[in-house]
Amino acid sequence: MADYLLHRVDGDERMLILGMRWHTILGSRLDRRARKTARQMRATHYAHDGRSEAVGVVRLGRADRRGARLLYSGALAFAAGHRHGVAALRARLPDGRIWVVAVQSGKVLTHSDRLYVSEQDAEQALADLVERYGDGLDVYGPQDGETGDLSALLPADAQACGLRECGWALPALPKPLAVAALGCALALGGRAAWDGYRSRQVAAVPAEPVDAASAWRQSLDRALRNVRVHGSADRARLLAGLAELPAGIGGWRLASASCKRAAAQDWSCAARYDRQARQATNASFLEARPAGWQETWQPMDAVVAHFSLDAGGGPLDPAALRDRTWQDGHALSAVQRILPLLSGAAVGEFAPLRIQAPHDEQGRELERPAGMPALFERALRLEGPLRSLLAVPEELDGQIEWRQVSLTIDDGAAPSLNRSRIMAGISGVLYAHE
Repeated sequence: MADYLLHRVDGDERMLILGMRWHTILGSRLDRRARKTARQMRATHYAHDGRSEAVGVVRLGRADRRGARLLYSGALAFAAGHRHGVAALRARLPDGRIWVVAVQSGKVLTHSDRLYVSEQDAEQALADLVERYGDGLDVYGPQDGETGDLSALLPADAQACGLRECGWALPALPKPLAVAALGCALALGGRAAWDGYRSRQVAAVPAEPVDAASAWRQSLDRALRNVRVHGSADRARLLAGLAELPAGIGGWRLASASCKRAAAQDWSCAARYDRQARQATNASFLEARPAGWQETWQPMDAVVAHFSLDAGGGPLDPAALRDRTWQDGHALSAVQRILPLLSGAAVGEFAPLRIQAPHDEQGRELERPAGMPALFERALRLEGPLRSLLAVPEELDGQIEWRQVSLTIDDGAAPSLNRSRIMAGISGVLYAHE
């Protein structure tokens, strides 16, 4: 358990810990089972979000233990942002190593959160994941050769991702020694408890009470801080950005493209071009490609061009959301009306929007106040000809956050109502209130 790395986030005293070991836990009271498993693994600290069936454990070195309160699990932070489907992150670190983590429905997969020295080992780890999960796996990461910026993994409220101490247990000792050690511990503990009691009686100062309504509003604001919902114009601008990609560049032919939401209004995109003409070279591609692109070459017959798009969007306003009943009866009905134009569609079940509960002055969770909006989210994915995605109904406007869009070129496809040479897919999260 010593193969871990502490990664400092620029401008933040907190650090991400990468390279923990993850174990599956089953049954009820997962929080207790998580700690028990960590102690069985002889770990000093563990990471668990209180609900997942996976616990990460680590044995920190003595020097690192002093700052453990500022350490947060990078894997758990990534999982918090990917609670639907299967996702993986590949990030090159400043020391040259490559971090690979994978999650499924918000649970860290046990054989991920690993640090690799070589590109080959990291790519093999991703290939194993692709072989297991196929097209359902979304892979995130910077361009080859770049250092990954992991600052986005740490939200303002990252308490659920923080490391927890395992506590300690008496080592296995001969019975006489164990009895003597226990007696000493009880004596010292009793004296410490008495001193603490006297101290509290003499100089107890009541802590400032926490305003539950204000604390919950702040937690909700933090949960929504990185969410951006989109309208028809935003979606049309994004699809147009892909539709306007050059079909051919210097003897290279467009094969596929994809974009993922990267920042407030930016989408990180990649387009794959295959070498088609016999006279095509890397130089002919560079001479003809649009300005501002960056390339990753796949010798000798493919290149992936990286660029960004502005797809707009705005902050999520809970007051502007429709309720779940309206979405089932109207929004999804509107989607169903365009199903003949699509090759596939999938919608997930509603799940409560995850909000980190605030705590009172004594560290106890504050009761959710009356009137606090109850928000829900569900995954939505649509697939079909690129032209069909322009017909996505306006009922989704302001209710959905589009997170990924893809495009593939199939010259052999027979055109029909729901098939074409240019197929596309778009996926995101649909929000609603009670």
